[in-house]
Amino acid sequence: MLLDLPWHSFHLPEEALRWRAEVERISGLRVQLLRDGTMTDAEGEAWSEPGLRAVVLASDGNAMTIVHELGHLRLETLGWPHCYLCSEDPDWIERHYGLLSDLVSLIEHRAFFPAMLNMGLDPYAASEADLADAEVLAALRAMPAGVTPDWAVVMQLLRALLETGPVVAELVMQAAAHLTVESWLARHMAEIACAAPLTPEGFSRAMRGCWTLLGFPHDSLQIGEDEAADTAVEIDLNRPPLGDVLAQEVTPQFVLP
Repeated sequence: MLLDLPWHSFHLPEEALRWRAEVERISGLRVQLLRDGTMTDAEGEAWSEPGLRAVVLASDGNAMTIVHELGHLRLETLGWPHCYLCSEDPDWIERHYGLLSDLVSLIEHRAFFPAMLNMGLDPYAASEADLADAEVLAALRAMPAGVTPDWAVVMQLLRALLETGPVVAELVMQAAAHLTVESWLARHMAEIACAAPLTPEGFSRAMRGCWTLLGFPHDSLQIGEDEAADTAVEIDLNRPPLGDVLAQEVTPQFVLP
């Protein structure tokens, strides 16, 4: 059951309130603030559908969650496209939905996490704490290497490269050094994401480049309702990405799960 919350029940930075006003002005819709006590797999969500704009909080959602989801909602309102998996196999779509959702979030975060820092909120703190945890690092070290990439690990490493500082990123990448395929994919996906402009077009290029790097067919991903033709990205696999942390490696051979 959804509970309608008053916006004044949370103290939000002025810039976040401007984000909300911008979404309302462009969309012509009031942004609702809702509580979903049944939500267990996330602290919050941004809902953008015909006739609806809403930030939905789990029972433990707070001001940080609200601003985070407003960031996603604002990007959609400013024209950042939705991404869709395309397959005649519904099981394939279900298996890969989490991968796509994580990738979209990590690339979008680059566009508004710095602004959250300027508001006095630290959106990177959770990743720093989660990924530097001793048990998490031990699990990475103990994971057997293979030629079939583990998508969850790829996203974990990509999150470390994009959303933690150099010390934690170094710890994580060292713990996963034996996972050649996952490490290589995460490093080059990070390079693609960091090279893309923080625009709707840049987002499309980053998504297409990362999806191609992962080895999926072009037509398995649609970006936007009417995808622009100019989303191709040239991937230079001979250039070492992201400085010293990302040492250049030989391109590994891998097979899709």
